[in-house]
Amino acid sequence: MKLSGYRYLCQKNEEENYLLDKLIFRRISIFLTIILIKFRIRPNQATLLSLLASLASLYFLTFNSRREMLIAAFLILLYYLLDHSDGELARYYQQTEVRCASLAGQYFDVLVHRYSSNLMVFFIGISIYRAFGYFWALLLGFVACIGISSFPNVMAAQVVAGRVARDREKVFSDEKMTRILQILERKQGQIKAVHGRDIRRKLRKLAGEILFFPGHIILLIIVLIADAYLAPRTVFGRPCNLRLLLLLFFTVIFPLKTVVQSINWIRRLKEIT
Repeated sequence: MKLSGYRYLCQKNEEENYLLDKLIFRRISIFLTIILIKFRIRPNQATLLSLLASLASLYFLTFNSRREMLIAAFLILLYYLLDHSDGELARYYQQTEVRCASLAGQYFDVLVHRYSSNLMVFFIGISIYRAFGYFWALLLGFVACIGISSFPNVMAAQVVAGRVARDREKVFSDEKMTRILQILERKQGQIKAVHGRDIRRKLRKLAGEILFFPGHIILLIIVLIADAYLAPRTVFGRPCNLRLLLLLFFTVIFPLKTVVQSINWIRRLKEIT
């Protein structure tokens, strides 16, 4: 089968909901997916491999030597490519073996995704503490880790799921609740932004991805590679590296996003009786 055939069978194509994935990662992940297909690797096995790559990166993230930082950057990239490949494998086997998508597999994928990049940021805080003795870097890492978790969305989903379970008929006849379910799902709106003709909406989507997900993973990889070759500099009389600056950036934007999400969800849920 030609590369274009694999792309057609495996990738989201018109259902792609991230611009950075469409422009960068899908162009790379398909080659890894083809290799996994040749070895008959299943989607859940690819998800497990992504989990192992993520956990292995945490160990190397605590070090400050060039070799360990480069290994950590490679493992993070491998984790994220495998995070694409497990879905591509699922689509391939659905098309070629008439398999149905598994909710358990989707849950496993989301679970690994939810606890990967946020822990990486926390372990960056550990590396900074080991490098400079800044105890407060551990606190920054913890705060950024919580912010990246996007727990307001998780809590909102839990509250809404409880309402659906208790009063299903009323929920699906309520326009406001239907709108909240659409906000929680988010994918259709993302697809419209990625594939639509509205340039301003597309640019806003791209800016959001660069600042948050998946841009924070790309930034983490770039900064690790840069720090592997750049010596720490002195800022305001204290040693500093790019990882510390990145951690400070994450500690500002992700908790702020969490606060905004929490306020928005409280406002939306107040409208539901």
